[in-house]
Amino acid sequence: MYRQALRESKPSTQLLFATLVILICGISLMVLSIALGWLIYGVNLSEMQNLIQDTSNPKNISVLKFFQTLQSIGVFIIPPFIIAWFLHDKPSVFLQYRQKPDFKSVLFVIAIIYFANPFINWLTEINSKLSLPEWMNSVEIWMQNSENQANKITEAFLSTTSLTTLFTNIAMIGILPAIGEELLFRGIVQQLFKKKFGNAHAAIWISAAIFSALHLQFFGFLPRLVLGAMFGYMLEWSGTLWLPMIAHFVNNTTAVIAYYLMQKGWIGNGIDKTGTSSDGSSYMVIVSIIFLFALFRALYLRTRTRSAYLTENKFI
Repeated sequence: MYRQALRESKPSTQLLFATLVILICGISLMVLSIALGWLIYGVNLSEMQNLIQDTSNPKNISVLKFFQTLQSIGVFIIPPFIIAWFLHDKPSVFLQYRQKPDFKSVLFVIAIIYFANPFINWLTEINSKLSLPEWMNSVEIWMQNSENQANKITEAFLSTTSLTTLFTNIAMIGILPAIGEELLFRGIVQQLFKKKFGNAHAAIWISAAIFSALHLQFFGFLPRLVLGAMFGYMLEWSGTLWLPMIAHFVNNTTAVIAYYLMQKGWIGNGIDKTGTSSDGSSYMVIVSIIFLFALFRALYLRTRTRSAYLTENKFI
């Protein structure tokens, strides 16, 4: 009866319920990770505060990866299924992963991610130059410290020439976020905001803004916002969560592999400069935008045509 009442409630009530589920799961997994961290690694609560300060210690990195993996599961993967179970008889339908994408659509989203690189790099450069008014100087310092800390941890995670660690990073940075963040932000948040506002575009951009803000990397907010919106339109137009999941995986995993190849000395370290003024290839931004427009239009037409075909033939 309570499930039915929740399903018939207003979208704002469902959003509040979703937030509570996420908080409860996140706190529960945090407590569990602390307990397991003590049992497995012998690290107590007071010592955990110092792990980030010494990222040169392999044990610290292992503990941090362990915590991040559990938190990813607790915040991004478990809650969407609980929320979907309360709001729909079939979570796979509610989360929109029941319908599998066709091969051409998958190729389109992979191409989108790679052709978006110069545009995203340009947005990163623009974002890095933004500054707050002087009266908000303390906020800007806090944002910069958060950014530096996040970058420090990311670099510590990625700094490896070991194949075993590479595959671990792909699982932790490529697979888990692609599944979890898309289930939560596109499968739950975007859908509930769409119900609330009755406008898909508003839902996509609000969800993308939340997605970007919660990474707590404010000098990368703009490019992450655009990426989140791109994932949102992939879901909205195709009706399947698999496409943004695949795109998210390709984006993250490409970065992980590129960093690994740079550590090995097999490629240069200018891959993230394409499209920026420092690389002298700003013209690539225009090329990137043109290709993105063409690829998104092709994806839109492809998925709409396929969706109409499946519906007409009662495959969905």
